[in-house]
Amino acid sequence: MDGFNEFDHTQVVERLRPEWQDRERMARDLAAFPKPARAFQQVFEEAMQRWVSGGHDHEYTESWQAFRQRVITSLEQLIEYADGGETLVSTSGGPIAVIAQHLLELSDRKALDMNSVIANTSVTRVLHSGARRSLAVFNNYSHLEAEDPSLVTFR
Repeated sequence: MDGFNEFDHTQVVERLRPEWQDRERMARDLAAFPKPARAFQQVFEEAMQRWVSGGHDHEYTESWQAFRQRVITSLEQLIEYADGGETLVSTSGGPIAVIAQHLLELSDRKALDMNSVIANTSVTRVLHSGARRSLAVFNNYSHLEAEDPSLVTFR
């Protein structure tokens, strides 16, 4: 389902730092820091806050609110399709954070915080019965830790 696709993270960063459309420029800028990955993370977080603020929606192909609505609509469609059964969705941290935000009634800030800690290949489980929706498991990556803790990655 396309509704579970990730947001355009490249656009989100480039709206904050237009000069980073030039990847060589971005690499040079980041290389100037002792810890380039940490420097990128700080810029990414600032870019995400800008996107989520709603103050610049006209600059994005998809606003934060539109992204959230797309993901939640897809969740509801999937639950209807499942008709009480189980389904499996392979998606990314953004949609997972939005689903958790929706189910737990969290602020946008908390959704961003959740997104930043979601591990690659982690498992999140949503239970549903009638109109009830519950977050049963969030960001479980014990399957990686059991195999080799170095397999746990976040970007």
